[in-house]
Order: sequence, then structure tokens, then C-alpha cells
Amino acid sequence: MEFGICLPIRLSLEAQSNINIAKRAEELGFDSVWASDHVVMPEKHTGMFSEVFYDPLILLSYIAAETLTIKIGTSVIILPYRNPVVVAKMIATLDVLSQGRVIFGVGPGWMREEYEALSVPYEKRGARTNEYIRAIKELWTNDDPNFDGEYCGFSNIKFYPRPAQEPHPPILIAGSSDYAISRAVELGDGWQPTWVSPEDVEIGISKLHRIADKKGRDLSAFTYSVRNRLHIVDSDYESLNENEAANDDPPFVLRGTIVEITDYIKSYQDLGVSHIVLDPAAESLDDIFHTMEIVSREIMPDINV
Repeated sequence: MEFGICLPIRLSLEAQSNINIAKRAEELGFDSVWASDHVVMPEKHTGMFSEVFYDPLILLSYIAAETLTIKIGTSVIILPYRNPVVVAKMIATLDVLSQGRVIFGVGPGWMREEYEALSVPYEKRGARTNEYIRAIKELWTNDDPNFDGEYCGFSNIKFYPRPAQEPHPPILIAGSSDYAISRAVELGDGWQPTWVSPEDVEIGISKLHRIADKKGRDLSAFTYSVRNRLHIVDSDYESLNENEAANDDPPFVLRGTIVEITDYIKSYQDLGVSHIVLDPAAESLDDIFHTMEIVSREIMPDINV
């Protein structure tokens, strides 16, 4: 099982603190660090997320320069409201500069107000996501990229640099809806649902295999990844984030003792999940570091024996 750590999405921190989290994650043996994406934060959602969202690709470029081996991922780029050619250029450049450490997580997003602020249509964002992924793959893999779609198109161009990874950075598809699962089979190298229980993952994987069988897709090299909130409470440690109300938690949270959380992660592993991305419930930077140290010392060794 590979372990990733999310940069905070509910806690406003200085930019350097995010870089320090990534550096510490690398020291503690985490496999990846992940940045989330919002350009603006609609007022109605400010209680759910931090108002401060650093641009994920610029932030990850700084992290790449300050680290050596840890993978850097987007969880996720909200693709439909970005220009796909520009995104392809930025990800390819980041992959080259990081010497092939990028994981490209994508999704269609769900905040209608954010789309409106960016003057991008909210409707058909799923179809736009699918087309943009195809266009990006064309740019990354074809010497003479050519694409003629409903939402974007290009021809008679050259596109360099290519990503360092061959044929391109792994593309993880976010979401647990039937649309997302179908997108993952058709266009992704992996699937990364968020805030889902082992039971939810089992249902999703069953759907993935049914769709793959119909479409003739070989899933032997497919990555099953889960992103989840993490809230550790253990008798041997001070309860982390006691003031965080349980009703503020998303539908499913890895909440409990070290033993309980380890068992949850093993349940994912038994289903074929090979990568888990942890989003620490935290009220401070110290909380995040504390949680990372517990995971590194108490959980990771028990999973990867």
C-alpha cells in the first residue's frame, strides 16, 4: 500500500507551511503529496473549505524543487474550467522538472458558483472533462497532435516538452458516481473516489470491472486509490482535534483508534486498493505533523509488513 498525504483544504496556512508538510512527508516515508484545486471560493462554501487555495501546479512546482523522491499529485484538477492545452503544458513541464514524479488527478468539479465566476458553462462539464482528457493525451503522445472536438481543437502544431513519464503521467479519475466510474475505465489509469467506505469501494470496483468487461479494457495495471479524511483518537495519544464536531465530517471518515484505522486501511487493501491518500483533520500545523508521525510510526509499518 502506498500512502499519500493531502495538503490542507480546511486550514489556512502560509505557503511555506505547505512545502514544509511535503518535505516532512518525504522524511517520514510517505509516497506522495497532493494539492487540491479551487480558483475562487464561493461565499456559501467558506465554512466547508479554507478560503485560501494556492494554485496547485505552482505550489507543486515549489514542492518538487524542495524534495527528491516523493510523488506529487493533483487531487484533483478541476479540468472543465481550465484550458486543456495549457494544462497539458503545465503538467508536462512539471513532470520534466520533477523527473517523472507527477500523478495527474482530474475531475469535473461540483461548485456551480465557481464556474459562474470563471465564466465557464456548468452544464455538460462531464462531457467537457472527457474531451479534455482525450485532447491532453493527444498532445502528450503524438508527434503531430491533431484534435477536433466539440469544446476544443488543434492541428498543425508541435507540443513540447513531452512528459518525462511514458507514455504520460498516470491519470487518476476522481468521483464515485457511475459517470466517474465509466470515465475511469474509458480514459483513466486509475480511480480515486473521496470519502468512501470499504463497502462503497467494493461496489465501485465491481462496477468498474463490469464496464471494463463490456468495453474490453484490461484493468491489470489499473490503480485503485482512495482519498479520505483522517481523524485519529487513541488512548496512547492526545485526541486530535477534539473541537471538530462529528457532524462536520464528510459521509465517511477514517475516524477512530490507530488499530481501527489500520483495520479500515487493510479492508481497502483486501479489495485491491494499492494507494490511500490521507487528509488529516487538523486545527493547526502541529496537528498535521503529529498525525503524519503517527501514521508513519504506527500504521504504515503494520500495513506494509
